[in-house]
Amino acid sequence: MTNAELLEMARDNLARFAAAPAPAEALREAIESHEIVFALYPDGTPRGFDTYLIKGKPLVPGASDEELARYTTTAVPCADIEEALALERSFGDTRPAQH
Repeated sequence: MTNAELLEMARDNLARFAAAPAPAEALREAIESHEIVFALYPDGTPRGFDTYLIKGKPLVPGASDEELARYTTTAVPCADIEEALALERSFGDTRPAQH
């Protein structure tokens, strides 16, 4: 997955969330329906953004490109790293089990 592909996913998701009757619910559904989820947030680099893996951390280390291609992946826009961390706490791999 390239940075350009992640940026396109984040932009598509932003448009989807903005058009949804319940944007927070659309965000939740986007994260929960994918195995790997990146947060993209603005930074001062020439690229203009940085990434943070909020879901799928057990899947990524050591995985080949072919293995990673088998997982559903998306990217969501965030205002900053704090928002990305909040999404990780709410929807990431180490969140408490839901009953």
